[in-house]
Amino acid sequence: MDPTLPIAEDRAAADAAVGRFREIAALRGAQAGLEALRTDLLSAPAAAWVACARQLAAQGAAEIAVALLRTAPATLAAQPALRVALGEALWQAGAAGEAEATLRRVLAEDPERHPAALALARQLRNRGRLDAAVAVLEAACGPDAGLAVLLECALFMKQCQREARALALCEDALARGERDARLLALAGNLALALGRFEQARARLLEAIAQGVDFNEWQVPEALARAQRYRDPQHPDFARFEAWRGDPRLGPRARASLLFGLAKAYDDVGDYARAAALLREANALARSVSPWSRESWRAAIAARLAAPAPRVTASVASGCAPVFVVGLPRTGTTLVAELLGRHPHVRNRGELPVLGYVANRLRQSGREEDPAVLREAAELYLAHLRQDDAPARWYVDKDPLNFRYLDSVAALFPQARVVYCRRNRRDTALSIWSQMFGNPEYGFAGDFADIAAVAADCERLMAHWRRTLPLAIHVLDYEHLAAQPQATLDALGAFIGLPPFDLLAAPAPEGAAIASASLWQARQPVHQGSIGRWRHYAPYLPELAAAFPD
Repeated sequence: MDPTLPIAEDRAAADAAVGRFREIAALRGAQAGLEALRTDLLSAPAAAWVACARQLAAQGAAEIAVALLRTAPATLAAQPALRVALGEALWQAGAAGEAEATLRRVLAEDPERHPAALALARQLRNRGRLDAAVAVLEAACGPDAGLAVLLECALFMKQCQREARALALCEDALARGERDARLLALAGNLALALGRFEQARARLLEAIAQGVDFNEWQVPEALARAQRYRDPQHPDFARFEAWRGDPRLGPRARASLLFGLAKAYDDVGDYARAAALLREANALARSVSPWSRESWRAAIAARLAAPAPRVTASVASGCAPVFVVGLPRTGTTLVAELLGRHPHVRNRGELPVLGYVANRLRQSGREEDPAVLREAAELYLAHLRQDDAPARWYVDKDPLNFRYLDSVAALFPQARVVYCRRNRRDTALSIWSQMFGNPEYGFAGDFADIAAVAADCERLMAHWRRTLPLAIHVLDYEHLAAQPQATLDALGAFIGLPPFDLLAAPAPEGAAIASASLWQARQPVHQGSIGRWRHYAPYLPELAAAFPD
């Protein structure tokens, strides 16, 4: 058991002590409340102190939590559990440097103290120092680390987009003889994101043999995406069909399985069966991930009604962000992957930061305060630049960032925006054929919802191009597929990249693709998916109805 986690009795004692603190602080001030709190805890174990500190920090009183832990008796203050809690409270109180130093002192005594390592790694990640965060966890995951710790650390590394290092951690454990189904499934998914398809398939099949829980790990869909099927007699078809009869599958797991099986039938040209499976899969996906068209349209209307930014941030960043936007499945992943081959470019994939920053700015009501804008720009840039080798250009390819280009204009007037477009029926079919984990993509399961989002995307992008002083380049997927060299040359010139043959260059070592395009984006640029919707037209009349052009 993690010694930094309070047990039930300690949490109960903490609840009572914090409640008393609040009562006394309201009557006689915070200092009197703190003294009473310390008196209540004098004979309590370390876990009760930790519980109190965490509860106070969660309630917005991180400074009180820091003061409490600093007044703990010497015998308790020396315990690693309290020192880890102090490092966490310092972070929440805004003392990032002192928080890091506190946690590093704990780790200097025991590099494999996992609670301290995870706490420090989270803080480093939140500051954009992802390589440093991963290094802390690598040091903490020695041969004696338990399976739960290994899984948590590897998943953390994956979230930091350090898939190659996460996979190395998993493979080291597997080489030592560990054969847990969850570890095998994670290794398979990491290998898949890295484009190591044979390795991915081997690990996924072994996870299945070890009895992996499909409700926890969507292994069948991952298995389907690890290869192109050429023969309908491939044994995977029988596997998938057998799994369909498993009554233990929940709606999400069953939907994922059906998406994978539909992909396999699509590979072999059985579009009628693929369409039927996709219809069933999307019905299940909508049941577990509801989406509101009204809420979406209200958000878009708010962006359209907002005034254009009149004040911009003034940040000497030394780099230029490149935002690749548009509907999903319009080539955004392919464009970002090709740009990432340039030696002066870092492709950051789908960063979940711009929306957070833009919404915080709007909620603050201080979108024209230069100091607030600079702070927001620095926060985003920390996550964009990170702590690996620096570059001149950084790519953020979250497709739905088209909603926030007014914030981009305010924060980074030097930014470049690449707006990816594709035939609307091909786009809609491709979206409808995927299982999206992010609830923001809840529109993907219904052609009418996809049509609404597509129309709003076009409307909003037209609005931005009229009203924003941003450089926006339109890139049509069909042009890229038909004339890749000319299209990429024009794109490079728009961004300002030094000439470089992106088509001939290899992807950077260890580059991962976490989107549904993980296979397609690694193939040579081709025209094979243009007009794909025609294969499905006889089986999906609602596709043509939703997109009558």
